[in-house]
Amino acid sequence: MRIAAEHLIDGVVRTLVEAVLPDVASPFARGQLYAAVDALRNLRDRIEPRTDQAEEESASAVAALERAVAALATAAPAVADRLRAALEAAPAAPPPARTAAVRAVLVDALEAIATLPAEVAQAARRPLAEHLGAQALRDVAPLKPSMLGEISRG
Repeated sequence: MRIAAEHLIDGVVRTLVEAVLPDVASPFARGQLYAAVDALRNLRDRIEPRTDQAEEESASAVAALERAVAALATAAPAVADRLRAALEAAPAAPPPARTAAVRAVLVDALEAIATLPAEVAQAARRPLAEHLGAQALRDVAPLKPSMLGEISRG
């Protein structure tokens, strides 16, 4: 699952101010660093989550949860009913809110499945694992090529 842009930017700003700034001696470089921190702080609250990504994640999770609920229907009907009701209660919009609600149902499903006998849990866990694997790929796909080589050289 993705880290919220606000948290990522907060972490970068904190690192720049607390770890990098003390080691920057040049007044020009310090000014450039302050400008970058200022830009990041102002950008932080202007970023909106991409609705297409939220919609894709929630659609995948809902499909997986529906398959898990179907697998639990006879062996663990109380769990299946609770998960089905939670899915139905998830808001349809906006997409980020729907995704957050569906993620909460996914966590609830995984916790509930963990308490079930292995033979019951396996069939319900499979679609959730497939969703999580696909979601991990969706989360990594938009990342830019790593700059670890440049970072390690300083």
